[in-house]
Amino acid sequence: MRLKVLPPTLRKNHHYLILDVKSEVELSKDDMVHPIWDACIRYWGENHSSNFDLWVMRHYLIDESTYNNEAVFNYKTVLRCQRSYEDDVRAALSTMHKYDKKRISINTIGISGTVKSGIKKFIED
Repeated sequence: MRLKVLPPTLRKNHHYLILDVKSEVELSKDDMVHPIWDACIRYWGENHSSNFDLWVMRHYLIDESTYNNEAVFNYKTVLRCQRSYEDDVRAALSTMHKYDKKRISINTIGISGTVKSGIKKFIED
């Protein structure tokens, strides 16, 4: 028997956070997942963080520069989260300053209803 697809009215609603990430080390899309979940779980706990439904959709390297003889990598990331939990995710990500003994900074640039409009508004400048 074939499974039926859920109609749009029964699906979860998502919003997309556009993040500005600065790091001392190179980060791939897969490397971004662990620091984001770690920050949310440390700040809100596992019970509340499980409602966020976080997923890294896109990850772009924007710039690679040097500051005080140290490499600094600047990324823009599109992060999916469940609607009405955006502020909770933003609060958790703002508390993060180190991961794996390396400095990392995650700031939210904006919130969008679709991936396409988020990239168009906040990444393609």
